[in-house]
Amino acid sequence: MNYSFKITFFFLFSLFLNCHNSPLSNIHDSETTKVTLALVTQLGPKSATISWECSSSQPGSVVYGRGGIESASISLENAKIHSMTLQNLESNTDYIASVFCSSDINNLKGVPIAFKTWVSDFPNRTRGLWVVGGIGADANPVSQIDFFDPVTSTWFPAATSIPTPRAFANVVSHKEKIYVIGGLEKQAGIYVASRKTEVYDPYLDQWKTLADMPTANQGGVIASVGEEIFIIAGTTTTDMTTGTVLNTVSRFFPGIGPTGVWQSYVSLTAIFARIDMAGCGLNGSILFTGGRFNADGSAQVTADGYVPSVNSTTSAGEPSINLARHGSGSACVKPLNSDSFPTDPEWFAVIGGSTGTSTLQPVGSITPSNRTDFSQIGTGLFTIGPILPVSVYYPGTQASYETRKLFVLGGASALNIPTDTVYSIGLQNPIASTWTLDSQKMPRARYAHKVIRIDR
Repeated sequence: MNYSFKITFFFLFSLFLNCHNSPLSNIHDSETTKVTLALVTQLGPKSATISWECSSSQPGSVVYGRGGIESASISLENAKIHSMTLQNLESNTDYIASVFCSSDINNLKGVPIAFKTWVSDFPNRTRGLWVVGGIGADANPVSQIDFFDPVTSTWFPAATSIPTPRAFANVVSHKEKIYVIGGLEKQAGIYVASRKTEVYDPYLDQWKTLADMPTANQGGVIASVGEEIFIIAGTTTTDMTTGTVLNTVSRFFPGIGPTGVWQSYVSLTAIFARIDMAGCGLNGSILFTGGRFNADGSAQVTADGYVPSVNSTTSAGEPSINLARHGSGSACVKPLNSDSFPTDPEWFAVIGGSTGTSTLQPVGSITPSNRTDFSQIGTGLFTIGPILPVSVYYPGTQASYETRKLFVLGGASALNIPTDTVYSIGLQNPIASTWTLDSQKMPRARYAHKVIRIDR
């Protein structure tokens, strides 16, 4: 800290403490106020936004620097939740910040937060993997969306934050935007099924709230098909025995009106009455397999497909996975002509999951699996793939066509114990490949999340 800053900071600090008419005049009477939660909610190459919660309504302050206190920011507004954006930071630099509620400032006790600014602004957004939603190590829904560039093996933590943090949400990319629909959100410490639709534009760095779903849905299967978004299966409550969706299709038209339009209708043929199935959209169809049966919560093995254009499931029997499980990570691998390896085969990948039985969400117990299944589209069967080095429930899974790898990120190794590990396997023929542990861990552990790329 330079000498002139010391004089300015401590002069202002003394002035605040002795100004009886200011909002800080009662600071000595607030000694029981503590910081109850603190986190970095958004990062960039030159800035960082820090948010924290006080146990009672008080002013808030943050001091920060590269190795010690270099700057400070003070809010005189009494509030339980504070958020401050630190500007003019150096890129690719480690910082330490401490946040305070007024009583903590008096005692010079704060909650420390360490972070590192980005190397630069976003790389090519379409090649990166966006890690969305889930449950963190604190057993709460994760608000931060972390961005991973597989080409450079670089993480961009807290690229943005979901306005309404959710787990088990229906997450999809549509027209290069990220849609977070339904899921479970916490209200007064209790999980409730959500009807919310929120969309993020990665190019404008803007969130928008769209029309609510007609009925809540969590643990469903979602896909972008043409101009619309479809959700099938899932449940409307936290108890699947009372809320599992039976043959009803939810269709969203994002382009109609200022907030989009939802429509619900019944499929001409039966759709599995399950939640937490592995699934994704491919070539105009929605593939799904596994999941939990609505009557007893038991893990399932069979698969099917729904074709929105004919409002029916596929006439041909779809191949079953080789081990019944729910909460598996899944991805449809679909190379484009513009990709580096456009002739690579299409795959439906099902990774990990739980073989246990439960009718509640979140589940009361899990039996994590390290099994993997790969179905090369057109072969009509699932083949057991290489065993994952760890057993994980509800990991995130997504393909990187530039590096020719399939990534598996996070998941729970045991009940309510999320992991931050990243594994990858070759895309050309994953059945004959081996898993590799990535040296770069996720910025935060999580499970019950999704990993997407915005160009598929």
